[in-house]
Amino acid sequence: MPESHAPTRILVADDEAQICRLAEDALRPSGYDIDTAQTGREFFQRYRTGDYSLLILDALLREVSGLEVVMRLRDGGDVVPIILMFGPRKEPERMERMAFSYRVDLLRKPFGVAELRVAVLRALGEPRAD
Repeated sequence: MPESHAPTRILVADDEAQICRLAEDALRPSGYDIDTAQTGREFFQRYRTGDYSLLILDALLREVSGLEVVMRLRDGGDVVPIILMFGPRKEPERMERMAFSYRVDLLRKPFGVAELRVAVLRALGEPRAD
């Protein structure tokens, strides 16, 4: 009997519900298991109880910012791949320095479904199916 593999679990955290829905709608058809959170605290509650292969975070989460989440995880030795979403008001150079220092990928808002899918494949180290 062939071995079955559990789907790749992704935790998406953004205070904008439509971004969480976009991620679910874009990634579930590809076989990913998506959980969502809308605050930094909710993110940590879900993260502690799940086994996630990828985290997609907004830089400006409520309660605990996405930037702080990244710093806590990386400073604690966590190496899970992270995509950090940020809006046009964030300074791109600052975000790039932070991404390099904390080993995260960046995704600038606004983005489309194709950009999100490519970012996920890149973060997970999977080949693109063009």
